[in-house]
Amino acid sequence: MMSKEGSAIKLIKERSMPIKLKQLRAIHARLTPTHTSYKIIYHELTKRELGLQGERTLDYHLQFLNDDFNIIHDLRMNGINQTLFQIDTLILCPQFISIIEVKNIAGSIHFEQTSGQMIRKLHDRVESLPNPLTQIHRQQIQLQHFLLNHQFPSIPIKTLITFSNPTTLIETDHPSIVRTEFLPSKLEKLQSQFPEKKLKATDLNKLVDCLKNAHVPERTYPLETYSIKPSDLRKGVDCPSCNHPHMTRSKKNGSWYCIRCKHFSKTAHLHAIEQFSTILDKKLTNKEARTYLSIDSRHTAYRLLKEFEGTQ
Repeated sequence: MMSKEGSAIKLIKERSMPIKLKQLRAIHARLTPTHTSYKIIYHELTKRELGLQGERTLDYHLQFLNDDFNIIHDLRMNGINQTLFQIDTLILCPQFISIIEVKNIAGSIHFEQTSGQMIRKLHDRVESLPNPLTQIHRQQIQLQHFLLNHQFPSIPIKTLITFSNPTTLIETDHPSIVRTEFLPSKLEKLQSQFPEKKLKATDLNKLVDCLKNAHVPERTYPLETYSIKPSDLRKGVDCPSCNHPHMTRSKKNGSWYCIRCKHFSKTAHLHAIEQFSTILDKKLTNKEARTYLSIDSRHTAYRLLKEFEGTQ
């Protein structure tokens, strides 16, 4: 990632594809539209896809920061009373730390000071959405507690909510609200407002390492969350050409054949294994591979699983 001067931004921890999003994509592809949880899955998937678009927009604009800044994505750590908290994007420099929360929301956004609600107007619909200012304030408290516990020097922690959709009308002058395209200049203005370097280079490097080491990978169990049985998932291998389900496998040459478009594939099973492994958040056993791929042979299942492991 390059800054506007051409020097490298210190991207300490890259943003990874969220496991929940990968699982929702796989479940959506494997669940029949008549299932009671299908609409819930579709709604949650749509929301998270929008969130990913917003994060990618944010990442584009962050590359124009000067090289004083360190960027850490997708931090999940133990906080007060061992409660886990997550920060999507954390910006660190010697003068201050900034927690960034990106929102990809269409419509007109208004923040009610009295009730603390965030109101969204879209077309003829008015609704109250979770207030990101409340969420990011909790993250700020948790991060302050983390720094205190690890005996780091006191440093300002600034919270910023950034809206990535260029069509969103933001009806507020709250100092923590900023459009994504203006975020780099906002952060550099904060540098001017906080000229004193609170962290030496050694302290900053130590903090970066401490945060990375404190990260707790997320484990999710979407089948339980959405009341889906493994038997509810559609089995078999889908055609990579036309997406038709239930390709048949030739015992002669090991190719998968689609009866709809007549497509042959030697590797169609790899995507199916990836989908089911993602949903279950683990490696498939030989028995599970036979069940989910609709094959009988233990030997064949072993070879297909080994082939999949070789691609990882």
